[in-house]
Amino acid sequence: MYSLNTIIAMQDDNTVNAKKKKLIPYIAVCNRDKNVFKCPNLGYYLPKGFKFTQKYFVDNSGFGSDAEPALTVSQFVAKVRGGYGYAICKEGQFQVYIQEYKRV
Repeated sequence: MYSLNTIIAMQDDNTVNAKKKKLIPYIAVCNRDKNVFKCPNLGYYLPKGFKFTQKYFVDNSGFGSDAEPALTVSQFVAKVRGGYGYAICKEGQFQVYIQEYKRV
């Protein structure tokens, strides 16, 4: 299990990397776009031209159940909207926070 300090350090590294590389969120081609899992890890970085709309807590282990607080892969994919951007903003050992963005 990652310590809180490790998770924060990872977020900081991902933020610096995303800013340096000028990464942008993965833009879903259609509703329920399963390629959303190719989204980058932006950490705290908010790319120019994007606005944060929503955050999802998602299981990334593949072993989560519908009864747990984190969305399963299928539950999350059902929420993906075409034309919106998606990126990881926080990452733990078994779950991630995925932010949804809208172009402005």
